[in-house]
Amino acid sequence: MAYTSFYKGIAFVEGNIPNAKVVRQNVSAKLGGFGSHLKTLTDVKDILVDYCAHERANAVINFRYGQKTRLLAIDDMIFFGSGDLAVLDQQTLEELHRKYD
Repeated sequence: MAYTSFYKGIAFVEGNIPNAKVVRQNVSAKLGGFGSHLKTLTDVKDILVDYCAHERANAVINFRYGQKTRLLAIDDMIFFGSGDLAVLDQQTLEELHRKYD
C-alpha cells in the first residue's frame, strides 16, 4: 500500500487503493497570493477535508501535494494538493491505521 497519513479522520493516500469507491475525481486545492508564506500543507488538507465531508468520502487517494515559489517574488508561496475523493471500507481503513498510525 502507498504511504498514508490521517488528518481529521480522513485518510490521505499517496497512491491508489484498488477497492476504493471513487466519488469525485481530480479534486484540487491551491493556496497562494499575499500572506501565503504563512500557510502550510495543513491548510490545503483542511480544504480537502471539507470536500470529503461534502461528498461523504473518508479518503483522498492518489494524493499529491507540494509547494513552490516564483522567482523574484518575496511573498509568493503556493501550496497545492490534489487527488480523488473516495470511500474506503472499514477493513481497509483499519489496515491503513495499523500500518501508518
